[in-house]
Amino acid sequence: MNRSTTEGPRALMRRVRSTGMERYVIHDGHRGFDRLEVLARVHGPDTSALLDRVGVDTGMDCLDLGCGGGAVTLELAHRVGPAGRVTGVDADENVLVLARETAAAQGVGNVEFKAGSAYDDLGHATYDLVYSRFLAHHLSRPVALLRGMWAAVRTGGALVIEDADFDGTFGEPPNEGVDTFTRLYAALLQRNGGDPAAGRKLFGYFHAAGIQQPHVGVVQLVSSHGEAKELRLLTFMAITERLLADGLASQQELDSALARLGEFIDDPNTILGSPRVFRLWARK
Repeated sequence: MNRSTTEGPRALMRRVRSTGMERYVIHDGHRGFDRLEVLARVHGPDTSALLDRVGVDTGMDCLDLGCGGGAVTLELAHRVGPAGRVTGVDADENVLVLARETAAAQGVGNVEFKAGSAYDDLGHATYDLVYSRFLAHHLSRPVALLRGMWAAVRTGGALVIEDADFDGTFGEPPNEGVDTFTRLYAALLQRNGGDPAAGRKLFGYFHAAGIQQPHVGVVQLVSSHGEAKELRLLTFMAITERLLADGLASQQELDSALARLGEFIDDPNTILGSPRVFRLWARK
């Protein structure tokens, strides 16, 4: 069992604490894998419902771009069956090692994990489904991302993307830790080439990329307890080193905000709203 499911937020906090191009601002590799597993469990049901709506059939060839720990990649692999094939691509080779280990442990043989950039040539009319989740808000060229993804979709296939709009986050009642995280994460993304409001801009980006009339929807999780609430703290802890390195916060400011956020998450009388997640898809 993942330790984050059994430790309280403050105990977890104590344990974790013991370029001209975009930079991924969250801990990656082994340190980030636990957080990615929590993220997958929190957002997995909504992603599964979206894939049901789009339609993923046996025998399809799929691509998961920015696959991270491979949770969606493996779900796609189960959906397409032995006659299908799924490729997961991520820039972090360390997390891909862990994704391959997970696939092997589950006995999934119709999946391949590759290291690569979001802007790499994905091929022409190569896949029945090209998917991405929570990648675009880390990038400075989202239209180029979409053009490459769309080019890789076969006629009759679909492009599916989910991404966040952090302007929608909230804590109720208001909390210093929630507000400080939201402000600092947005500043860190912008400093490193990303956009915290990318989710709500995707519709316009689709049109700029020549992808007409995409389906669009939005979901937002609101939680009073559990992993959906804890995920905010995990993400905050995972960016503290970069915040310090980039001069966006002092250690004293971070310690205070983390303590306030931990108290807020522990309190069952508070609610936390996740970023709004915009989900768009189009069929070629």
